[in-house]
Amino acid sequence: MDKSKVEKELDYRFSRSSGSGGQHVNKVETRVELLFDINRSRGLNPREINRVWKVLKNRINKEGILIVTAQAKRSQILNKKEATDRFFKLLGKALRPQPRRKG
Repeated sequence: MDKSKVEKELDYRFSRSSGSGGQHVNKVETRVELLFDINRSRGLNPREINRVWKVLKNRINKEGILIVTAQAKRSQILNKKEATDRFFKLLGKALRPQPRRKG
């Protein structure tokens, strides 16, 4: 995985967070959705793409987009960082080689 290439391929969508928070929440778009098109990625090789599909299939929509959301923080910047950190943690976990079972 080429992390710098993958970072350039990330798209973000912003919207209003749900839940409590007073009037501030009702007018500021702090919720962040990170979108990553797995099939068009140049930062992952074909083997890595297949591995991500296999491990994260429940998080990938029909169009091949992996979506990670963050809305816990009160700042859009902090939520963006949180979503990005979660994404790379997920990707790293998916690409980590699984130990072989001894049977």
